[in-house]
Amino acid sequence: MLYGIVKAVNQDRGFGFISRDHGRDVYFHATVVEEGAFDRIRREQPVMYELARKDPEARPEQGPRAKIVRLIDKLPGGILPPPPQSLAPRHHPKSRQRKPAWRKKGGEDKS
Repeated sequence: MLYGIVKAVNQDRGFGFISRDHGRDVYFHATVVEEGAFDRIRREQPVMYELARKDPEARPEQGPRAKIVRLIDKLPGGILPPPPQSLAPRHHPKSRQRKPAWRKKGGEDKS
């Protein structure tokens, strides 16, 4: 089973999308949500899901689909969202690209 966060959900039409760490978003239908919990699902809800096998006759632009979706309270392992830009690491303003220290300065070639 894989973990993700609900990116979008359309209650009227009965489907939604799960955002995952890498790759395309995963589509899910209301019928694959366990325990009839589709009415309780909301954006930013952590979920556990299993991918369905790709149909060889499906259109190539069609993305991955979920076979089972289960609501959970929180993501395991303490996965953190990316830090805000104000807290993101920055390079030192005086840093510059330098030649490695082991190279000689004069550019002499001893052949």
